[in-house]
Amino acid sequence: MKFNKNHPSNVGLTYWQHLKFAWAEAFRLDMIKYVMLIHGLIPWIWDKSFSEYLVKAQARIAPLLDEKEKNSKY
Repeated sequence: MKFNKNHPSNVGLTYWQHLKFAWAEAFRLDMIKYVMLIHGLIPWIWDKSFSEYLVKAQARIAPLLDEKEKNSKY
C-alpha cells in the first residue's frame, strides 16, 4: 500500500484543518447512524434526514475535491 503523505495539502488543507474536517465528518456520520437506526424502526420520522445529510456532505466535500483536481498531476 502506498501512502500519500501530501493528501492534506492536495485538498488545500493544512494537517490540522484536515484533522478537524475529518473528525467533524466522523462525528456527523456517527450521529446520522443513530438517526437512521431509529428511522428504520419508526419510518415516519426523519424520513428525509439521510438524503439531506448526503446533500450537505457533498457540499462540504466538493470544494476539497475541486482543490484536489487542481493539484493532481497527470
